[in-house]
Amino acid sequence: MLRLPENFESFPEARKSGFMKMKAHKDNGGKIVGTYCSFIPTELIMAAGAIPVTLCATSEEPIAAAQEHLPSNLCPLIKASYGFALTDTCPYFYFSDFIVGETTCDGKKKMFELMNDIKDTYVMQLPSSRDEVALTMWEAEIKKFWKKLEDFYG
Repeated sequence: MLRLPENFESFPEARKSGFMKMKAHKDNGGKIVGTYCSFIPTELIMAAGAIPVTLCATSEEPIAAAQEHLPSNLCPLIKASYGFALTDTCPYFYFSDFIVGETTCDGKKKMFELMNDIKDTYVMQLPSSRDEVALTMWEAEIKKFWKKLEDFYG
């Protein structure tokens, strides 16, 4: 059986509720993949029998923890996202089997590199244009992500 974080009792009720729902899903054999961006093909996650969950960056609360590890010039979104991961205060990150990130900015690339030390993190390379070469690249990225899902979940 999965355990809750040590600091669980200090959480607000809404966050406790999120933790309990995710814990129940995992205790029943459920699969969870954490995402940070709408570019992630959630249809593939669902086809693999997992649920995609959007991860937390909803408050400034965990920014202080992140600032101990991240450059000071990164945006608050990245600091909050990483801070929630560091502090075990996001139920969806905590119970995710792995994280899927993307290359929307250099700051996120660095965050995902560091986040991989906390939880298995897969990064999809987003094309920066909309031409034929970019489409071919994106198709290859989607196939690589499907392979990751197959390898991870069997």
